[in-house]
Amino acid sequence: MTARAEAALATRDALLDAGLRVAEEHGLSGMSVNRVVAGAGVAKGTFYVHFADRDAFLDALHRRYTEQSGAAVAAAMDGHAPSWRRLRQMIEAYFESSMRHRGVKALALEVRNAPGVAAKVDARNAVFVELAEPDLEAMGWPDPRAAARLVVAMAAELMMAEMTAGEPDEAGRAALWTTLERMDLARSEALTGRAS
Repeated sequence: MTARAEAALATRDALLDAGLRVAEEHGLSGMSVNRVVAGAGVAKGTFYVHFADRDAFLDALHRRYTEQSGAAVAAAMDGHAPSWRRLRQMIEAYFESSMRHRGVKALALEVRNAPGVAAKVDARNAVFVELAEPDLEAMGWPDPRAAARLVVAMAAELMMAEMTAGEPDEAGRAALWTTLERMDLARSEALTGRAS
C-alpha cells in the first residue's frame, strides 16, 4: 500500500471514529457532516471524497461495526462444535464488542429509519443468524433458521438494554443463558430417553 493510500485510509477511519463519537453524544438525528468533520479534524470536502452522502456514511459505520463484531464472534466460535454453549460464546463476544463500541447504540436504534440503509443493515445482520443456525440445528430445532432469528433478536434486545445502561445486565444475561440451555431439545430428548 502506498503512503497516499495509507493516509486516505487513516482519514476515512478518523471520519468513522468521529461518527461513532457524534452518534454516542447526539444520536443520529444530531449527526451532521459538520460535526463529523470537526470531530475528525478535517475539511468538509474531505468527507465527500470518502462518502457520497450521509446515508453512505451511515452504511459504512454500520458495516465497520458489523465486521468488527463478526470477527470477534468468529474468533469466539472457532474450534467449538455447534451447541448451546458455542452459541453463548458467540453472544458473549457480540456483547463485549458492542460495549466497546457504544456509539453504535444510536446507530443500531436509528439507522433503520435511514432511507437506503435499512436493507443493507438487515442483510449484514443476517450473517449473525447464519452463524447461529448450526447451533440451533445441533440443539434439535426442526426449523433452526427461525429459532436462530429469535435468539439473535433476544441477544440484540439485551445488548441495547446494556448499552443504554452503560453496563452489563447480569440478570438479563443469566436469563438468556438459562433460556439457551433449555432450548437444547437434543439434550432434553436424550435425558428423557434415558429416564424411560
